[in-house]
Amino acid sequence: MAVPVTLGILYGIWAPFIQRHGSPLNALQITLGVVSGLAVAVLVFVLMRLPKTMTPELRAMAFGVVAGVSVGFLHSLTYASVLRSSGIGLTVGVASAIATFYYFHTREP
Repeated sequence: MAVPVTLGILYGIWAPFIQRHGSPLNALQITLGVVSGLAVAVLVFVLMRLPKTMTPELRAMAFGVVAGVSVGFLHSLTYASVLRSSGIGLTVGVASAIATFYYFHTREP
């Protein structure tokens, strides 16, 4: 329970600060932080509770998708191009999927 909550809080704090670009914090940015932090916390909580009867490939892909979409969204808040944000999200997602696939195959029976 501590990992999803911690990731949600960190993500929820980080998102509005990226979008601020030096301007004062406003209600819309606070809403963005709360909603995005809550979404990440719920997704990570669900992923960590996935049944171990699922194949490691499917679980690793799910972790990769959540990580890639999260990082791609954060990068898109910097007003970067859609192509660059998608590329960074895809790279992080593939790397996360590979890392979790390795973890599931070496640590779990």
